[in-house]
Amino acid sequence: MHNLVLPKPFDGVEHGSFMWPSGDQAALLLHGFPGTPAEMKPLGKVLNHAGWTVHGMMLPGLGADIESLERRRFQDWTDAAIRAMDDLKRKHESVLLIGYSMGGALALHTATEKRPDGLVLLAPFWTLGGGWLTSLWPLIRLLFRRVRPLQHADFSAMDVRSGLQRMFANIDLDNIETQQALRQITLSSSTIEQVQQLGRSAFARASKIDVPTLVIQGSQDRVVPPKRTARLLNRFSGHVECIAVNSAHDLVNPACGGWTEVTAGLIRFADSIRRRSTDSHRRTL
Repeated sequence: MHNLVLPKPFDGVEHGSFMWPSGDQAALLLHGFPGTPAEMKPLGKVLNHAGWTVHGMMLPGLGADIESLERRRFQDWTDAAIRAMDDLKRKHESVLLIGYSMGGALALHTATEKRPDGLVLLAPFWTLGGGWLTSLWPLIRLLFRRVRPLQHADFSAMDVRSGLQRMFANIDLDNIETQQALRQITLSSSTIEQVQQLGRSAFARASKIDVPTLVIQGSQDRVVPPKRTARLLNRFSGHVECIAVNSAHDLVNPACGGWTEVTAGLIRFADSIRRRSTDSHRRTL
């Protein structure tokens, strides 16, 4: 047994929503699970410096509100994202919708309800993992009310370390007691089911996307492997640009191997959306 008490997760003002004003074009950034807007700030700064108004929104039940997570449904996340999109669309000439990991699934769902001018998906999640886990999930959900998501985690893996270091301030992931405490963390199977339902909705709706879309995928990603993203891309009926970078899952981290390619691709795509919007606005005058 271990006696170590983990620090409070997401304990800091840096994890809250942010709004950075700039020009007439805006970007809505949707974080992953169980992340917060803090993980999207590096990308947000890149866009803001390029003249975009940037809104990084906190999803209900996450961050400081994580104690309510078990009571949340995926519709809480989609409703919040749709409201944020609606607000930005009323106030700005064009809106770019950007989602990372689970935020990618949320962005896909949202784009079919509130059409953005452009869509960016970074390592987009849509299923728990395929294979035996997906096929047995209905049974697992019935037998186990709670699961231990970090029970078999590799704490030396960069994507695992970076996520946990964002979640827990100043955590020592090389400490054995810390690792044991993390392996004992439990998560309600109902919460995982909500994430899974959001992914299924995103996969089903992908065929309806009719806006310019950029997908950025890490070639070394073990959370959302390239083969899984390829299956998602096959659902799109229109043209989708895909950039593969030499990186693991943590594409929003400046320390990731493909950060230069990620930011360069994002800015190039964002500039194309801005030009489209400006040309369209001029034609209506």
